[in-house]
Amino acid sequence: MPQLSQRTLGKVTTALAKLYSQDQNDTVFFSVDYWRNKLFERGFPEWLRRFVQDKSHNWTVIIPELFEGKVKTRDHYYVGEAVCYSMLVKLTAMAYEDTKSYNLIREAIRLSLQLDGFEVADGLLRPIDGPVSVSEEKSRLLAFLRASRLGRKDVISQHIADAEDLFSQGKHHPAIGEARSALQAILDETIKLAEAKVTNRSGGGFKNQVEFLERETIFSNDDQQAFLSAWAFLSSGNHPGLSPEEHGRIGTILSLEFSQILLIKCKSLL
Repeated sequence: MPQLSQRTLGKVTTALAKLYSQDQNDTVFFSVDYWRNKLFERGFPEWLRRFVQDKSHNWTVIIPELFEGKVKTRDHYYVGEAVCYSMLVKLTAMAYEDTKSYNLIREAIRLSLQLDGFEVADGLLRPIDGPVSVSEEKSRLLAFLRASRLGRKDVISQHIADAEDLFSQGKHHPAIGEARSALQAILDETIKLAEAKVTNRSGGGFKNQVEFLERETIFSNDDQQAFLSAWAFLSSGNHPGLSPEEHGRIGTILSLEFSQILLIKCKSLL
């Protein structure tokens, strides 16, 4: 299932710090009352309300401690990771719903949640399109990449990081471009390893490289067709019925997924 990333929680921390100044005068006494009432209205448990007060409503401390799952209550009980995470989910939804005066912060949270595989609907976080997210696929791909013998790992990793950053900034088409560059770079490095084991050469270009892998029985014919179809989708700018945002999210995930497939399929070479 999707999980909230530290990237998103950093934006949530910023939003929560803005909430009080948006709604109230900045005095300590009003601040205590404000957060006590807001968290109560939102259905947060008493231990969380006290925890927030004990941390002086400092969200730069509260959010990381909840993320680590190491929270000790006033009664000296430790709250488990699952419960801490559930509080982060509720706080994220609250931060998004209530920062209506800060459109840029609100939009940053929304885009970051999309990368995590979530959307906010009716005040709740809901998974988008099942258990798939850019953040999870990126982490899995980087793990495969680290375990491989590919060259230019730093360049490939930078393309992957740039794709995520660009999407979170609302730059959907450039995000696909960086994810596609990562896929092309992985293919280029895989071809180098494959050519070192055979006498034939692939020739340049994505199509020639994929067909080469099929001729050398590293790919099946179905693999070849799937990769060529995915590349065509990623290279085309015209997708009726898909908003630029949805195209960016799906295209970025598709690039990361096919990069993983390539690393797994060619494991014998790596």
